[in-house]
Amino acid sequence: MLACFDVDGVLVEVGQSYYRALSETVSAFIQSPVDSELLLRLKFGLNLNNDWDATLAGILFYRSHLNYEDFVGRLSSGPPDFRKIYALAADLGIELPDYGLLVDKFEALYRQFRPLEKLNISPETLAEIRSLASVMAVITGRTREDLDYTFKKYSLYGFFDFIIAEDDLPSIETRKPSPYPLQLLLEKCGHSSPAFYLGDTLADSQMVQNFNRENNRKVLFILYRNAHNRGVRADFYVRDERELLAIVRKLTRSKDFS
Repeated sequence: MLACFDVDGVLVEVGQSYYRALSETVSAFIQSPVDSELLLRLKFGLNLNNDWDATLAGILFYRSHLNYEDFVGRLSSGPPDFRKIYALAADLGIELPDYGLLVDKFEALYRQFRPLEKLNISPETLAEIRSLASVMAVITGRTREDLDYTFKKYSLYGFFDFIIAEDDLPSIETRKPSPYPLQLLLEKCGHSSPAFYLGDTLADSQMVQNFNRENNRKVLFILYRNAHNRGVRADFYVRDERELLAIVRKLTRSKDFS
């Protein structure tokens, strides 16, 4: 069995780290308080898996004074990345901060907040899944530097054979929902049935769907439910590590997924 995990919102609860950095970075640039839940709604509504891009979208949203539906409608087409946000800003005559400056501010805030991160999936559960899987892996939008802090803090490296991070991608176009990260992983480790990816976003689901369609494979997608991902398609749905473990055990026993 190949067991592959997303990190933010799946392995790790990031409400007080990445999501807090998102809202506080937006607030710093617009110099006004923001609605944190609205920014998360915007992030997921625009399928922005990258939090730097979600931050840029948040800044433009507040500066544009468009309502939510109009704003999402203006950005709903095209790839989910920062270039279309700058393009819309130019159309609206709105100046946005330099992307590198935004990333630096976001990362500085994130590093203040990252000690508040907690695990969603305990080392004990990971150890049991490790005992059932021939390969354990991670595909994450985090940089390896950000990943390293959390993985060292919770001693997670020992569970995983392969890690695909932001640094491993050759271009913006190869981020989720592109199938490239999953393709890269399987080039490194080979395909083992059953195979699943546990994620929590539409981009995660689309990455798996795109990979399966382009490669005639069957990687299963397990959705880790939260308040923002209702309606995302998956083969299985879990709300916590107990439900995840039950699904993993089922997959190891069933011939239907091999």
